[in-house]
Amino acid sequence: MCRGPFRGPLFARQQFVDNTMRASLHTTALTALTLIASSVLATAAEVRVLTVGSTQVAAKAIAADFEKQTRNQVTFTIRPPFDIDKELAAKTFDAIILSVPAMDNHDEAGDLAPMSRVALARVGVGVVVKEGGPVPDVSTPEKLKAAVLTARSLTYTDPATPNTSGVIAGAALAKLGILDEVKGKTRHAALAVGGELVAKGEVELGFFNLSEIPKGVTVAGALPAPLQGYTVYEAAVLSKGSTAEAVTAFLRYLASAAAAAHWSGAKLEPAETYMPTRASR
Repeated sequence: MCRGPFRGPLFARQQFVDNTMRASLHTTALTALTLIASSVLATAAEVRVLTVGSTQVAAKAIAADFEKQTRNQVTFTIRPPFDIDKELAAKTFDAIILSVPAMDNHDEAGDLAPMSRVALARVGVGVVVKEGGPVPDVSTPEKLKAAVLTARSLTYTDPATPNTSGVIAGAALAKLGILDEVKGKTRHAALAVGGELVAKGEVELGFFNLSEIPKGVTVAGALPAPLQGYTVYEAAVLSKGSTAEAVTAFLRYLASAAAAAHWSGAKLEPAETYMPTRASR
């Protein structure tokens, strides 16, 4: 009785060859996947960014999206404007985010990679009062003038420090014609100190960048349009940093349409809303 086809030595040998080929193909596929994964990990880069505090909320949120999409890592060092030069001299960074006047200085000094500057966003100055206290109307120059003259005390950063909200606040008071009149009740203080003075009720009115509003205060409003000034921020590749594509890719992403919502959410105006192009001047 026939129980099936005869399977002799030739069949056994063919089965051995088939099994060997399948094992070989499986090993090759696993090796290819391993090499691809290793390649991705090998090309992942760290982008070291030095920035001022007023851009950090938006920049960190944008960096988180960038990291998810590229696997590159972005690390930030946050410093006030007057500490940027000292930090640059002490450490190596790949990119920098600064206001335009400061960026101009570094460009002229040769600190920036040629043609790498990218316009990001700008921020205006707002008037703040203690949280829970009376909120003055500062919607027009006349109403702001009345509020300032009525207030028992004011605070903003020292206008002698360039590229700060204090420069804009001082200019606004000068345009109102009351700068000298209110000098006696004005306390110049850095953001952290000035914000605490207002939050504790020790100072009645404060002037701060709208992207850096301290805790414990309420924004009465932005400076009226005729008095408003802006700090404009750019990013650039540093000439002494990494030349990896990840650095320029991150700067492009900072200025992309996908990043605009993060700038707006942090109370900065994306460059595309006030410039015909994101490219720097």
